Amino acid sequence: MSIKKLATHAAAAGALALAAVQFASPAAAQNVTIVVPFSAGGGTDITTRSMQEEMAKSLGSNVVVKNTSGAGGTIGVAEAARARPDGRTIAMAPVGPLTTQTHLRKLPYSVDSFDYICLAYSAPTAIAVHKDSEFKTLDDLVSFAKENPGKLNFAVQAIGSIPHVAGLALADAAGIEMTYLPVNGDGPALKALLDGTADLFIPHVSFLSKNADQIRSLAILKDGRLDTMPDEITAKEQGYDLDIPIWGGLVAPKGTPADRLGALETACEQAISSGPFQERMEQLQQPSAYMNGAEFEAFVTKQFERNRGLLEKAGLLAE
Repeated sequence: MSIKKLATHAAAAGALALAAVQFASPAAAQNVTIVVPFSAGGGTDITTRSMQEEMAKSLGSNVVVKNTSGAGGTIGVAEAARARPDGRTIAMAPVGPLTTQTHLRKLPYSVDSFDYICLAYSAPTAIAVHKDSEFKTLDDLVSFAKENPGKLNFAVQAIGSIPHVAGLALADAAGIEMTYLPVNGDGPALKALLDGTADLFIPHVSFLSKNADQIRSLAILKDGRLDTMPDEITAKEQGYDLDIPIWGGLVAPKGTPADRLGALETACEQAISSGPFQERMEQLQQPSAYMNGAEFEAFVTKQFERNRGLLEKAGLLAE
């Protein structure tokens, strides 16, 4: 099944799941609302809805997914930060709104505005080029960039997006300069690769798999090889210590009682380890990932500081 068809199917299934989790029938005030800061049908939304029913079983409460999109995900995350800290309104907070957008502009929240429940998904990224590109290895690309400063065109969706941050990390690690080519999404980035406007793009690995007949990977930006793509070499194996995933996890407003956080953490773990969730992630070609609250908080803090450093070197920090 294609990702597009799966997304349509999952969105419809999400509506059915929402009805299915009403078995507990508590008062509406006892609902747990998960704010998804993007529109329905996207990867973050599908992942959250795939967790919904199992979390409801664990919590004994209705679990409602609310889509609040806009401003690169920051509107929905800000909504959760403002919520009463009672564990009834939480958010599926992605990497961008938590660890990059907070450096680029003044926002009504920071990484310290939340208690951390769990990491829920993580998809490695990859350096992608046209399948007929002259660059056969990462060293080929780096050598060209060093000999031709600024002539390597890198397709970028948005300043502060993870593909952009990954490009900054690559440039920093390799000591190269690239020209950033703005594109409006994965589709235009693919078009730019195919027509030669862009030399590289850094998508998540499921995009790579879906378009394997048109593009190929020079390196997976992950510590070790993927079980699902064992033949794809990593950047680390080629001398560049780059681990840049696209991830998201559940957060609650700061000050949420420990017992509520514990119940939410347990519900998250049970949902992610469940058969239906694992099957859905396999359909999406997205590796499963989980961290408990303490691990997730430490991870976010490390990502926040790393991304701040990269954006600062690029002169992009907000005044």
